[in-house]
Amino acid sequence: MRCLSFGICALVGFSAFSPAEESEKAAAKPSVKKIGETRYRIGLVEFDAKTKAVEIPVVVNQREGGPIEYILVSEKGKVHEAILTTQASPMDIQVALKLLKYEPGKGKLFEKLTLGQDRKVAGEVDNKPGTLVDITIQWQTETGEKKTSSINEWALDGATLDQTGISEGGEPMAEHPWTFTGSQIYGGQFLAEIEGSIIAIYLDPGAVFNTDAPGAEIDERWGANAAVIPEIGTKATLVINRRG
Repeated sequence: MRCLSFGICALVGFSAFSPAEESEKAAAKPSVKKIGETRYRIGLVEFDAKTKAVEIPVVVNQREGGPIEYILVSEKGKVHEAILTTQASPMDIQVALKLLKYEPGKGKLFEKLTLGQDRKVAGEVDNKPGTLVDITIQWQTETGEKKTSSINEWALDGATLDQTGISEGGEPMAEHPWTFTGSQIYGGQFLAEIEGSIIAIYLDPGAVFNTDAPGAEIDERWGANAAVIPEIGTKATLVINRRG
C-alpha cells in the first residue's frame, strides 16, 4: 500500500508486521485517505492518529431478548446473535487498529474454551495479551438529542435475571475492558472477513475483539438490554479507545 504522507508512513511502521500479518495486509490492500489534520479513513472506518480513536458506523440490529453472542458483526456475520451490524469491513477495522499500534494478542482468554484442532491457527498459542480498549456508542434520538453510552450497558447479564425464567429486571454487563485479540489468516483467508465476527461477548478466536469478563465462555449468558438500546434500525457510531 502506498503511504499518502510521511506522517502516515511513520504511523504505520509496516516492518512491524509478522509474515502472517504481511499476508493479511497484502490481501486487504486498503486505501488510506486523509480527511483531517490527524484523521484518516479506510473504507468506512475512520481513525485519529493523535487520539488513537477508531470509529465504526453501525446499525441497531437487536434490542431485546437473547442469547446474544456478539456486540458487533458485519452483514456476513451471525446477525441473529448480534446487537449491532456494520457494513464496514472487519479487515479495514483490524488494519486501522494496527496503523495506530494497537497490539493484537490473546493472552489466556481462550483457556476457558476447548478449541477444535481445525481452529488452531498461527499465533493462537501466543500468550501475549492484546491491547485493552474501552468501547462506547454514540447516537441521536428522534428529538435530536445526542447520547453516548458504554457498549457494556447494551448487554444484559443473564446471570442477574429473575431466576423464575421471566426475562425482567437484570443488570447490564459490568464495566470491563475489551481485548484486541485480532482475527487471523486461516486457509489463506482473513477469518473475521469470512465469518463477520468483530466484537464477541461469547469468546470467539476469529473475532477482532473479545472480553475476559466473567461468563464470556458461556454462550447463553448474554442478552440485549432493551432498557437502553434505541429502536432497531437506529444508526450510531461505535468508538474504540485504548484504555489508559
